[in-house]
Amino acid sequence: KHVARIRGKVREMTAMLNEFLSLERIEQGEVVCQPIAIDMVHLCIELIEELRALTKNGQTITYDHDGPDRSVTLDRQMLSNVITNLVTNAVKYSPEGKRIALRTTMTAGRLKITVADEGMGIPAEDQPHLFERFFRGSNATTIQGTGLGLNLVKRYLDLMHGTIAFSSGPGATSFHVELPQHLPLP
Repeated sequence: KHVARIRGKVREMTAMLNEFLSLERIEQGEVVCQPIAIDMVHLCIELIEELRALTKNGQTITYDHDGPDRSVTLDRQMLSNVITNLVTNAVKYSPEGKRIALRTTMTAGRLKITVADEGMGIPAEDQPHLFERFFRGSNATTIQGTGLGLNLVKRYLDLMHGTIAFSSGPGATSFHVELPQHLPLP
């Protein structure tokens, strides 16, 4: 029991350090987009397998892909970080026994990623500040975090010419990411 708790805390600290290092590298201009061919379904399944270890009692992560095409040409690390951050937040801010849904859709040369949860929601007064560096929601003060995750997501999406939007109310939050399906290879 104690070893599991220690491992969990080490994972949290490692994630926080990685966020600070990523932010520093982006601000120094050291992060460049390196598009490669990716099978979106394989990537999402791989990430979900890793993220299931973080779920609370009774939480489930579902995944669905819509569209006959599964291939994208994007930066694998940035795309993984975007999905991981959004799903991790959904797990963190949702109570036990709730469902987190990840969905990818490809239409008209665009990749759309949706992460939906049944969590606490984002208070209306906090919503305009959500992507600011170090911002933490007023209802999230007891939950571990740095306030950098969504800021990094936004920066990665900017580098890949993508956008992010969200809708939120008590008991339901959805993040909607849209990216070009194929960026030019270097």
